[in-house]
Amino acid sequence: MRKPERAGGHDIRPARVRLPEIKPETQEKAEKSEEVASLRRGAGREEQLIPRRLPPPVAGALLRSARSRQVDPQAIRKRRETLKYKSFREAIDGCRELHPLPVELIESQLPSDSSWLLAQLKEIRTMEHLKTFADSLSYRDLSLLFTSLSLLKRREETDQVQNLIRLRACHYLYLCGWLTLQYTYPRSSVSKALSDLCMILEDVRFVRESERRTGRRVTPLPGIPLGPWRMIWSRVPLISGIALPNSRYFISDIAGEIYDSKSDLNAFFHEYAIYPGLPLAEAITTRYKEMVSGVAANPLLSQDFFDRFRKTED
Repeated sequence: MRKPERAGGHDIRPARVRLPEIKPETQEKAEKSEEVASLRRGAGREEQLIPRRLPPPVAGALLRSARSRQVDPQAIRKRRETLKYKSFREAIDGCRELHPLPVELIESQLPSDSSWLLAQLKEIRTMEHLKTFADSLSYRDLSLLFTSLSLLKRREETDQVQNLIRLRACHYLYLCGWLTLQYTYPRSSVSKALSDLCMILEDVRFVRESERRTGRRVTPLPGIPLGPWRMIWSRVPLISGIALPNSRYFISDIAGEIYDSKSDLNAFFHEYAIYPGLPLAEAITTRYKEMVSGVAANPLLSQDFFDRFRKTED
């Protein structure tokens, strides 16, 4: 093998490096820190070798699950007899009974339920008493507010119910009022109270959205297909985004929104929880068909114009 040629033809001489002098105190500190680090490394290895013990609740659950595999069939039968729901189907029916949908609450209401609420309101004399009574109402009681409002005519009574609605304003109460309006359309007392509730909820939503913008960015929830006429009730938007329920052009504004957006009528009904066959849906459908056919351009040809002169059957 050839030796590498020397650069410049000069010999390479070893260089001398002068190390700084280390004091004895610094040397002792370095040795002590090295001993502490080695002890810590050894303690960590010992902890890895020691088996971990589960906390008592987790260990108890594992023991119970292991014992349940060894229980005889008769003991399992006795345990099932003490259960409230004997099968999965019964458990589902029990959940539906305890937590009904808003539309199921509205359909299952009786006249006696509203009379109970009105009797309670007659005993209220002060605003403090009204606030206490509003806080004591359950979700089933809240579903009676708009139904009771549709049965009242005196202004003193309707004002008390509207105050209860303002005190317990929430999206669930909006759903109950929205469904009640679909059954009782065009009841003015219900539409007026529902419009008032929508404005309160819009103010609350504006405040919450402004707080979220300053805090963190919220990503929209993904859409989940649940099947025909099954919906997530918490995501049902307010109808006031299109028009207030007590507006004179409420039906025309909704039908115009469907016509201008070129959306499917049934898809729009499903989005806003409008049930076909009810008076409100029928009015919207009639107005929408008039816009599609061009009859709405001539008011004299509309269905409302002919209904004014139609004679009632004996």
